[in-house]
Amino acid sequence: MSQLLNRTMEQDSHPYSYKRSEHLKLRNDIEAVFRQNKVVRANPLKLIYAVEPADEFSWQVAFVAPKKIHHFAVDRNRNKRLMRESFRLNRGILTDVLGNTHVKLSFLLVAQNAEKLTYAEMEDRVRLLLSRLSEKVAKDCSNMRGIL
Repeated sequence: MSQLLNRTMEQDSHPYSYKRSEHLKLRNDIEAVFRQNKVVRANPLKLIYAVEPADEFSWQVAFVAPKKIHHFAVDRNRNKRLMRESFRLNRGILTDVLGNTHVKLSFLLVAQNAEKLTYAEMEDRVRLLLSRLSEKVAKDCSNMRGIL
């Protein structure tokens, strides 16, 4: 029993883990992101985000590959898997820039067209989106002194 507990504690402290609390799942939370409708693009990806005041920096993310664009489930799943893995390994970009702010960042990472990207191309696009997002949010936070 204690071995199982130790193993789960080790997994939670892993720097590249993607915890349940970081998943954007609730319909109301997703609708809130669309209501703010702030967008960053790096073709063929689009990042739609919302920023809210919070006690400490946190984020929630969802990955989307629309059925209208990706007709086969295999293609949708592959794109979401590549986006998820690229985000998981490069999310340090967000914490490096925004780690000391007091905001909750919710965003959707959307594959906009049926272009099949390699992992390296997907990672470059995700990295570009994350750096643009962190710059925009940092700029917004510095303009709004109440959030910092």
